[in-house]
Amino acid sequence: MSHELDQVIHQPIRTKIIALLLNSSECDYSTIKSSLNLTDGHMSTHMKVLVSEKYVEMEKSFVDNKPKTTYRMSKLGKKKFTEYIQALRAIIDLK
Repeated sequence: MSHELDQVIHQPIRTKIIALLLNSSECDYSTIKSSLNLTDGHMSTHMKVLVSEKYVEMEKSFVDNKPKTTYRMSKLGKKKFTEYIQALRAIIDLK
């Protein structure tokens, strides 16, 4: 039996971003960046992957004339993360 791990999720920074988003209804760019102590480069690189794969939804707006980017998990992202956890459990349970 194959226990393929989702390579979009199976990257430490992206796993942390997803875990943070799953524990919140949504997070803005600055909150994710500061919570996980990420550089702008790391943050934007990983968010581009998660958004382009449709695991995370992004919304841009303006608050007090300043740009604000907000992220939330998509239904697909939640499904893929559940499958990822199931694959990890299957690997751990191998005897």
